[in-house]
Amino acid sequence: MWRTVRIVWKKELTDHLRDRRTAAMIFLLSVAMGPLMLVGLTYFVSNIEEKADKKEFYLLGQEYAPQLVNFLQRQDVKLKLPAGDFRELIKSGKHDPVLVIPKDFTQKFLEGRAEVEMIYDDTRSDGGNVSINAMRRQLSAFNAEVGAQRLVARGVSPLLMRAVDINETNLGTVAQKAAMLLFIIPMMALVVGVTGCTAVAIDMTAGERERGSLEPLLMNPVTREALVLGKWLAVTCYGLAVVGLILLGFFLTLTFAPMPKLAALVSLSPAQYAGFAVTLASFAPAIGSLQMLIAIYGRTFKEAQTYVSYLVMLVAMVPSITMFAQLKDATWQLFVPMLAQQMVMTRILRGETVGMLHYALPLAINLAVMAVAVVLISQLLKKERIIFARS
Repeated sequence: MWRTVRIVWKKELTDHLRDRRTAAMIFLLSVAMGPLMLVGLTYFVSNIEEKADKKEFYLLGQEYAPQLVNFLQRQDVKLKLPAGDFRELIKSGKHDPVLVIPKDFTQKFLEGRAEVEMIYDDTRSDGGNVSINAMRRQLSAFNAEVGAQRLVARGVSPLLMRAVDINETNLGTVAQKAAMLLFIIPMMALVVGVTGCTAVAIDMTAGERERGSLEPLLMNPVTREALVLGKWLAVTCYGLAVVGLILLGFFLTLTFAPMPKLAALVSLSPAQYAGFAVTLASFAPAIGSLQMLIAIYGRTFKEAQTYVSYLVMLVAMVPSITMFAQLKDATWQLFVPMLAQQMVMTRILRGETVGMLHYALPLAINLAVMAVAVVLISQLLKKERIIFARS
């Protein structure tokens, strides 16, 4: 049987590698995906830091608030006049927040009830929130300074306004802070681990049904199990190759790319890369077997592609689910494929303890998934509606 498995595996792998354009596209994109994502992340971080360091405020009505203007200038804040139609520009994400000062600011300031209007759109993800928070901090500091001056003028110690002194202790490590930004590594490793072998898994199942080559293949004196195992091994090779290439892309980018801002945040060790590889080594074959199982129901390549796309969508949603649900690490997550890999790789990225259970339990689950999928596919290939159906 194992000789047959090896022959089928070699034949399928050779056939698909002959399609050099498809293979080159899969492998090149796998290597390039890591650098592209990290470059985009670096640009995002740089953009946020640039906005935070610029200390530029758009202020309308500066002449009405000399006290506030004086304070901001002492804080080295550069004050700029907003555009005439700044409200529309803010809505379209083309203008930073604007602080509008009314004409009666000075009079109300002397009376102790001055107001200003801060105009912004916090639904934008272009770094505008950084400017909003910076503006709020400066206004709070101005309030604190003026409040302290008024208390002193009345012979009252400003310390009476501070009932509690806050001593902050941040237990977050540099690695954990970096993990907040580099969540993209486990996410992309999972997604690419699925999509990398999708075309191969579909072509070996639904593709053969559509071409009519499945019937003569099954007429050979080989067991269905040996045939399926050989095909699954070919899919597994593609999946493992893609996973290895995307990790290689991340490694080369983080090691050699001139991105000092990202390098200052994170430096992954060989042990961490090895942890990623071990975690994904059983995930890729398991997900490949699931894709074959789903695709075998497709009567055409296009139909099977539609079915499998929902599995890809599910994998892509896992990071979002964990983020929005704010899931804490728990043992039950290790029983759920995709969620287990996300949890383990995130712990590795954060530099937290990863025990044998974190590797062994997902491995056992993945082995069970592989075994069940192979058995089900073998049984389905004995049914006429799977072998002969064309429409």
